[in-house]
Amino acid sequence: MASIKIISGANTGETYSLDDARETILGRHPDCQVVLKDSTVSRRHARFSKEGDHYVVDDIGSQHGTRVNGEIIRSSQRLYDRDEVQISQVQVVFLLNAEEVGSKTDRGSAIITSVDVLGDSSISDDSQTAPRWRALLNITRSLGVSLDLRLILPNVLENIFQILPGASRGCIMVSERPGEEPLPYAIKNSSGKANAPPAISRTIANTVLSQCKAVLSTDAGDDERFQASDSVLDLKIRSVLCAPLVGAADEALGMIHLDAQDPAHQFTSDDLDILVNIANLVGQAVDHARLHETQLQFDRRERDMETARQVQRHFLPADHPIIEGYQISDYYKPADAVGGDYFGYTELPDGRLAIAVGDVAGHGVPAALLMARLCSETRYCLVTDIIPSDAVQSLNQQLTKQTFSFFITFALCVLDPIRHELTVVNAGHMPPLLRRARTGEVEEIAADISSPPLGIDPGITYHQATITLEPGDVVVMYTDGISECPSPAGPLFGIDRILRIVADAKDARSVTKKLLDNVIEFTKGMPQEDDTCIVAFSRNAE
Repeated sequence: MASIKIISGANTGETYSLDDARETILGRHPDCQVVLKDSTVSRRHARFSKEGDHYVVDDIGSQHGTRVNGEIIRSSQRLYDRDEVQISQVQVVFLLNAEEVGSKTDRGSAIITSVDVLGDSSISDDSQTAPRWRALLNITRSLGVSLDLRLILPNVLENIFQILPGASRGCIMVSERPGEEPLPYAIKNSSGKANAPPAISRTIANTVLSQCKAVLSTDAGDDERFQASDSVLDLKIRSVLCAPLVGAADEALGMIHLDAQDPAHQFTSDDLDILVNIANLVGQAVDHARLHETQLQFDRRERDMETARQVQRHFLPADHPIIEGYQISDYYKPADAVGGDYFGYTELPDGRLAIAVGDVAGHGVPAALLMARLCSETRYCLVTDIIPSDAVQSLNQQLTKQTFSFFITFALCVLDPIRHELTVVNAGHMPPLLRRARTGEVEEIAADISSPPLGIDPGITYHQATITLEPGDVVVMYTDGISECPSPAGPLFGIDRILRIVADAKDARSVTKKLLDNVIEFTKGMPQEDDTCIVAFSRNAE
């Protein structure tokens, strides 16, 4: 049986067998078969599975991607023995035979000598280069301690001065966001005076940041490249080192700048090489810190959206009411975590049932907030106004008090289950559809009295129409997420297709299921572009 072994990250050393009969999901979510603790890993990041006689790995929509042997994968990638899979910052080794795990480290090993890597004993005290090596070691350690750049970068700069003691002043500058001017995160002055951001030549900064090139000037005051720079000439800077902090996308995330004013301490090309290597390490740390912050923001947004989703579910009906002699069915699915479509049931004091469907312009969080307002205002107006058209008129007046521009299409059906009468008011919504059991024909209810949507004009007068429901009649209300859902070929689902489906309906449940089945078949797995809502009810056949 094949297995995977984690060789870097918080789960280092853990080994997991791959089940041939099922897929193995890796990610931060507790439901994953392999739960990775690193914060840069997505909730569901990558999947290992067996296809025929071999194993494959594929990325399942992660934030930072999945790589096999250093190459980003775009689809399922076949795995060979000891392939390395990188899941964000976590390294995983694929082992074709589980028995091989640990064999390389256990076979005939002998310790010849040991070094305390937690201390400085690996550096000889009598070495002339010992201070530089210690400083470099401190830099690499500090970069792994924290992702807080304002905490670690001052320590990095202190150690750079140990490595390059000829420096008079220095700073590490980082861009808060890609493309922005870098800001000083660490400043040092060898004189011990109060630190202030050094004046950096614009010519040097532009060369370093725009071209990702490191700069060495052995006498900046006489260097013809910088003669136009007042800051270099006025400060009588004799030597300058400046190196970019380069990220994974080969863009400059900031820079390390050092200058020397003592003619006896000129920077050399070896000093530039040292600074470039340090800058590369710091650039990776900045990149990781940015990825970490992006992941934290993504996680916060996910938590916020989950909370919003739960709140919206509270506004929508948990179940449909039970009405003797009638069957009711509904379906609701937002395009995003939350949506702007609305449906609701309100049982009125006289025994009637109000069934409302609405569609706020747009979708996502703004539409969801308006939907919540619509929900509460609808219930209030239906209870306080006994006549349905008056209730919709009051609802429109309440919603037009908002100071921002929006509109809501809205359809209201008030069912009297004793008289079997249905009163309809339409505010710019698609008319409810009625299938007559006696003839099998489908008609739009009160299409001729439809008025403008809610939220446009407080003075609009709304009208109502009343029909009688006969045994077996079916009524369908829906939003444009059904009629306007696209297909891969281009055309929309359309009203005509809905009419044909409703014409074959026998009751509320069957027409809801058939509409949804046809939408799924029509879209062929395309992403949902708009919120979708269906409410159907039917009078039982005698």
